[in-house]
Amino acid sequence: MSKPQRSPLPKRSDWVAEQIKTWIAVEGLSPGDRLPQEKALIDRFGVSKGTIREALKSLEVQGLVRISTGPKGGASVASVSANRSTQLLANYFYFQGLTLEQVYAVRKLLEPELAASVVDRLTEADFQALEASIGLCSCGPADKRTTYRQRQAELDFHDVLVNACDNPLLAFNCQFMNSLLRDCTVFRKLYADPDHGDVPSRVHQLAEDGLSAHRKLLEAFRRRDAEEARRLMHDHIAKAERHMIALEAVIERRFIDESRTVDFSDRSRGAKASESPKES
Repeated sequence: MSKPQRSPLPKRSDWVAEQIKTWIAVEGLSPGDRLPQEKALIDRFGVSKGTIREALKSLEVQGLVRISTGPKGGASVASVSANRSTQLLANYFYFQGLTLEQVYAVRKLLEPELAASVVDRLTEADFQALEASIGLCSCGPADKRTTYRQRQAELDFHDVLVNACDNPLLAFNCQFMNSLLRDCTVFRKLYADPDHGDVPSRVHQLAEDGLSAHRKLLEAFRRRDAEEARRLMHDHIAKAERHMIALEAVIERRFIDESRTVDFSDRSRGAKASESPKES
């Protein structure tokens, strides 16, 4: 009878990193609070300087710790940004073979709820941003590259809604899918040769339908009509999926560049739009 295999012991630096995370939670530390100096951590955990530095570097990569140098340097607690979380999650999905249909199956569930959830939170500044996105996409594309940039800009409309959402789980999931579509979607039928050939008629239909949907959504948002916003968004996403499939759009295996993702981590909004908050 074979002996049961033991799980491999974690690296000492990984163990220290987990202990520091536990200590942060137990002590109730907040972003900006400083961690003990290196020597104090060595004494606390009974490990070498190299192990402590490796553990802190691991936490820095995770976005939980910020390390500064200089006479007053050291490690402090950091708030993990949505951008960093998006990048790490994309690393996982890189090996999962996501399909466009899978992404849109989730979008059809979440985007209508996102739209309904923000109707009372959109400020005049948000409305201006939505109108700017509509204005950018309303110009007829001159060539394939312009068309591609406009299709990317259409996601800005949805990013405004993400930024207005007060449910961090809903907002993050919608933002993550926007990042996938922005950074990892390739239209095989359109961009095999982006510098030559006419823009396919299906792309014009995609643009016109998207523009019409965004204008109707904007009207529903201004009326603070949550149910209409939910219905319009579901129809919009479903129709966009059909166009994308017809254009042979695929989710390519790519890593998401953190510097290119939209930062919506600061979503503190003092009051609802219906209470006439100040423009940001």
